[in-house]
Amino acid sequence: MEPRRIIWRVYHTISLLHTGRLFRHIHWRGDMDIAPLFGVIITTPSPPPPTLVFWRTPPVGSYKNNTDGCVKDGVASGGGIIRDSSGQCIRAFFSFYGDCTILEAELRAILDGIILAQRLGLSVLWVESDSTLAIHCITKGGGPWHIQATLRHIRHLLALDRDTITHIFREGNQVADLLASEGWDRRYYYEYSSQDLPRRHRSLVQIDRFGLPNVRGL
Repeated sequence: MEPRRIIWRVYHTISLLHTGRLFRHIHWRGDMDIAPLFGVIITTPSPPPPTLVFWRTPPVGSYKNNTDGCVKDGVASGGGIIRDSSGQCIRAFFSFYGDCTILEAELRAILDGIILAQRLGLSVLWVESDSTLAIHCITKGGGPWHIQATLRHIRHLLALDRDTITHIFREGNQVADLLASEGWDRRYYYEYSSQDLPRRHRSLVQIDRFGLPNVRGL
């Protein structure tokens, strides 16, 4: 318990952690000025370069269902849009879910989109979401117990040997994101046809349809 030995052991442990890349830049937040005292040189990591995110149309004869969940102040909603192989809107919806987690909201929005597509008689569905966790739970399993009923319902309706489910960055999922926010504002379930889709929603649909990119990372 000699002071010098304690100081040496602390110094040695911090140096080992840094050398093994277990003590990273984020761990020195607020203490950058003392890092050099331990022989640690802090370099600010460069942000990743901006990337272009494109929404892709589904193959001819199939339909794409983009969905998104939203949680604000502990209250959840969701929304989605179904489009054909030309990028035209077939149907869009938003819904209010009340008190639930963001994962539940993402899954319930996916389920609502699949149910809507089946009600419209649309088969060969491409489901796309910006939630990697929701997609992993659907395709690989797992997740907390309170989402298992929703997962079983999704798997029952979605034929993974025929249908597709993929991830898209939020920047390429802006129509669904806008619809999910609308569900939070209005707090009920509603569907839009292609004719009564609001102007802002139509503009985003046209951006996707013409293959114009959204920028991620700015």
